[in-house]
Amino acid sequence: MRTLSILHLDEHLAVVDKPAGVLVVSAPGRSEPTLVDILTKQLGRRVQAVHRLDEDTTGVLVLALSDEGRAGMEDLFRTHAVHREYLALAAAAPSPPAGRIESNLEEGPGGVVRIVGKGGVRAVTHYRTLDRRGRCALVACRLETGRRNQIRVHLAALGCPLAGDRKYGYRRREGESFRRPMLHSWQLRFVHPVTGSEVSVQVDPEEPELRA
Repeated sequence: MRTLSILHLDEHLAVVDKPAGVLVVSAPGRSEPTLVDILTKQLGRRVQAVHRLDEDTTGVLVLALSDEGRAGMEDLFRTHAVHREYLALAAAAPSPPAGRIESNLEEGPGGVVRIVGKGGVRAVTHYRTLDRRGRCALVACRLETGRRNQIRVHLAALGCPLAGDRKYGYRRREGESFRRPMLHSWQLRFVHPVTGSEVSVQVDPEEPELRA
């Protein structure tokens, strides 16, 4: 079983660098070790998920090691008190180059999330374009809410789906060979719910196309 890079560790919380291709928690029909399983074995103690990253999204992820840490982090996420910033490689440059996207999202058949006019759950993403990368664009996305596939859906709605994200409209172009949807959890910052200290973690992606 692989080991995880630990970015922060105390009695209540662990922050790790999540690799691509690993589920955070178990899913129907899947039997391979999850990130929770891997970290539980690595630390030799119980680990609890408090938020999620998609299977192929990489980067900063926080997990709880105590009931106090779990309850506290869940409250921080619920009240949007966690600063979360992602790096996304979009297949085209967003227009305008920076802005705020707000919509209601609803999960449909096959796990595909779509924007709906009525119902659903509110989702807000702030984005800014950092650089052009050939035909693609490097975009920093800050989550105000954390819905399933939120950044993927919102960038696709702007006409610039994530490079490699066929689920939300990316079409491969000559010379492109992205192995996954190009999204990386870059920065996580919050006030520790138990100790009151500031926790600030940043980890750069492996892929050069995603580096700021």
